[in-house]
Amino acid sequence: MKTLQDILFPRAATCLYCQHPRKAVWPGGLCPDCLEKLEENRPGENVCPRCMTPLDDEGKCLFCLQKAMGPLQYAYAPFRYKTVARHLILQLKFHYQDDAAPLLAQHMLPLIPSGKFDALVPVPLHKRKERFRGANQAEILCQLLSPKAGLPVLTPLERTRYTRPQKNLTPSQRQKNVRDAFTLTTPVEGLHLLLVDDIRTTGATARECARALLRGKAASVSLLTAAIATRDDEK
Repeated sequence: MKTLQDILFPRAATCLYCQHPRKAVWPGGLCPDCLEKLEENRPGENVCPRCMTPLDDEGKCLFCLQKAMGPLQYAYAPFRYKTVARHLILQLKFHYQDDAAPLLAQHMLPLIPSGKFDALVPVPLHKRKERFRGANQAEILCQLLSPKAGLPVLTPLERTRYTRPQKNLTPSQRQKNVRDAFTLTTPVEGLHLLLVDDIRTTGATARECARALLRGKAASVSLLTAAIATRDDEK
């Protein structure tokens, strides 16, 4: 039954991107025009089959050539970190807009290979950072993906060391920043795990999470994010 608040302030009535009133389409809270713009954020067809990074003019994946995948087996993402996709992630991450999560999860879901994984694992936030933000965006995405993917959500990782924000750090600084920041708290032996996060940039955080899980004898670790950010995308 709708409450007065639901009637006066319907969920996602205003587009999360262009702020046009009363034109948003659920799920996702975007108007039709902005939904079209979101499609322009797709990585395209010329991408690496292992990590979905757009290939360069010579057909090479610089991400893989730089060994940025580390121990990760595969990496998946439906969008580049640009315009509408970037805005949705920032709204979810920093502005408490949970309405952005269903649309991101909707597009992440088809990328999960059937029968390949045993569980979803959200990349954890440090407790202090999670209290400040109010929620872990990776956990929100996992909870939305879990019932439709038919995969349980496991939380075997704890972020035991508070780290600086990664955004303004160089790739080497990012790796050093998250080194040994994660501790395994529950068994994962023999499990094929899919890490989930909002965005992949240099991959430093995901690599460190994967190493912790593999030290716990996980069978394999791959990564699913809502978006991939290249250096140009982050500008």
